[in-house]
Amino acid sequence: MTRRMAVLAALTVAPLVADAQSFRCIGTDGKRYYGSTIPAECYAQPVEQLNAQGMVVKRVDPQGSEKERLAREAADARKRDEESVAREQARRNRALLATYTSEQDIEDARARALAENTKATSDVHSRIESARRYQSEYQKELESYKGKSEAQVPARLRDDVKNSDDELKAQQQLLEVKKREVEQINARYDDDKKRYLELSGKSAGDRGVALGMDKGQTVTSKGASTLDEERNRLEAQRRAARDRAEVERLDRELEAARRRSQSQQQRRSSR
Repeated sequence: MTRRMAVLAALTVAPLVADAQSFRCIGTDGKRYYGSTIPAECYAQPVEQLNAQGMVVKRVDPQGSEKERLAREAADARKRDEESVAREQARRNRALLATYTSEQDIEDARARALAENTKATSDVHSRIESARRYQSEYQKELESYKGKSEAQVPARLRDDVKNSDDELKAQQQLLEVKKREVEQINARYDDDKKRYLELSGKSAGDRGVALGMDKGQTVTSKGASTLDEERNRLEAQRRAARDRAEVERLDRELEAARRRSQSQQQRRSSR
């Protein structure tokens, strides 16, 4: 009788237990867990939410949600990058149309850039020849100490030899840079011309999109006088920058010449 009553009590309580269960999952150990709140064993595991009748009303997969979140973040990052690239391209397109009014403008700018490179290259050649002359003089003086110990060679002469070698190497490296600049200049103006022809050949709506404006918006070109003013302003800025760079270069050359003159005077006085 006692055993029968225990069984009946268990059967009576079982539905109540089932009704109280709101969450269930399979833990990492393969066992099934239940609880009125999400059991600790269900952490980072798919969880099912049950209603009072034990039916599944919701499934939550933390790992799946995390993957979705990461995928959304990656998609958002790609979108931001694409928008940033588009904005930069639109900015470059606007600057291009503000700088040039025709293909000839581009070719004239190319010619000026190549002429500046030619002049700079000629200056480097002159400095190389000067460095070679100093190097030859120092080497001849160094030969006069042939057969003597290194300690007998004046420290000043050793420094002059080293400095002349370093100067020659530096100018030769700069010459290579100037030679490569010719290809870079032509490539840059080829790209400018290509983009200019593409933009100037577009319809007003397509040009508006290329310039970063709303799709389909009508865009009119600037008046010739406005374009000329903008182009002249940009050209003046570039000339000013070139002039500053030229002044700085001349200052460096004068300082180097001054140091060489002092070195020669000291060398003469020590003889």
